[in-house]
Formats: sequence, C-alpha cells, structure tokens
Amino acid sequence: MLRNFAVSLIMALATVTPASAAISSQLTDAQISDEFKGYSGSFEIKDLSDGTTFRYNDEILKKRDNPNSTFKIVNSLIALDSGVLKVKDSTMKWDGKKREIETHNKDQDMQSAMTNSCVWYFQRVAEKIGKERMQKYLHTLKYGNEDSSSGLTTFWLGNDGSLRVSPDEQVDFLARLFEDKLPVSKQSMSDVRQLIKLKSEGNNTLFGKTGTGPKAQFGWFVGAVKHADKTYVFATNVRANENAYGRQARKITESILSKMGLL
Repeated sequence: MLRNFAVSLIMALATVTPASAAISSQLTDAQISDEFKGYSGSFEIKDLSDGTTFRYNDEILKKRDNPNSTFKIVNSLIALDSGVLKVKDSTMKWDGKKREIETHNKDQDMQSAMTNSCVWYFQRVAEKIGKERMQKYLHTLKYGNEDSSSGLTTFWLGNDGSLRVSPDEQVDFLARLFEDKLPVSKQSMSDVRQLIKLKSEGNNTLFGKTGTGPKAQFGWFVGAVKHADKTYVFATNVRANENAYGRQARKITESILSKMGLL
C-alpha cells in the first residue's frame, strides 16, 4: 500500500508546479512510512484547481468516525449563517467550572474558542442553534451521516455521538467551503475560513482544525493549504491504543505538506 501510494503521489504531482514536483520527486517509501510510524491512519489531499486527489489508505478514507472537535468548523458556520452569533459579537462568559484544559477556564469568543478548541463554548453554540435548526443544516450541508439524534450538545463527541463522517466526506465539505459552494452565505464561509487560519509563511497559508477522540485513540487534522495561486484541502487521521491526538495528525500532515513543497 505504501509503495503504491508513494509512486502514485509522485507521478500525479508531476502535473503541479515545478517547485512542488521537484520536492515530491524526492519522497521515498521509507519517508512516507515514517510519517505514520506507530499509527495506522489515512491522508487525502485535493487540488481545487483541477480536482486531482491524492489518497493514502483508501479503506480508512471511506470509513466514518465521529468528527469530534473538527465539527467546530461546521458548528461555527451554522451559527454564523443562521444569525445566532456574529464573529465580532460572540463572547460568552465562563461559568466558573474548572476544566482540565486551562485555556478553557476563561471567557471565550468564537476565535479563541476555535483556537483553544473549547468544548463548553461550542456546546452553548449548539444550544443557541437549537435541535431542529441544527438537524436541518446538517441535511442541507450534506455533512457526513447528518445524524444529531444522540443529543444536541454531544452528538459530535466521543464514541457515543451519532454524527459520523469519513475523511472523504471531510475533504468534500472543505472543498465546498473553500470554493464558496456551500448553501450558506459567502460571508459566513469567509468568516469560518478566517477562524481556522493557522499560519502564513511566504506564499503558503495553512488552515485547519484538530480533533481527538476518547482516550486519545483517534485523532483528526482537517483543513486547507494555499500555495501560491492554488488551494488544496486535506484530511488526516491517526489511530493507536494511545497518543493518537489531533496534534499528532497535524504534525504528520505538516510534514507531508512540507515534503510536497506546499508549506
């Protein structure tokens, strides 16, 4: 599988920019394998300029799992499009309850809550959206299995959450988000893209959101990278008995993107 992926990736990337092609041609089977060392997982990236898609571990790319904190992208989009919140008027008071992650123990606005991956904030966002409106948006957006039945503030969380989405479906959703093709306002899509902007270096800009499952046995990193005049969307996940955090998925993704010449 790794050999086939490495060969197909190098051959396919020969059609992109000369700089990217030159760097991708240096990738070896060992380098690709090392990215996921200690984990099973998958990686998919799509070039929005021509629809070319590169895939690693096809079986997992089709498998649905709980989105966990990557759902904050969708939650924010629904809140903004429905008028429940505005980015500049989105502050919520901390309830004073101490939580394990220290950055969660303070007032949050939409940007800080996205950056800090603050669960309580987005649970309140879901309550403001409401059950019926949330379900309607999931269907309209065609996000994963569109199922919020397990509970308004928990359906995207943990092993018991009813919402499931595959890496393939994450990539499809992100492609529509970055191409302004979702059935919501363009301003909402623009605002959400800004919320998930992580860093810019030279001609490259990285967007993304991590997510981690229970007991850190599953981690996501989904987003996009803008390289010169092209945009690529991607989804990565990692699996292991422990330490499969979203931050590990991000680390793997950034390393692959760097070797592709996109970061």
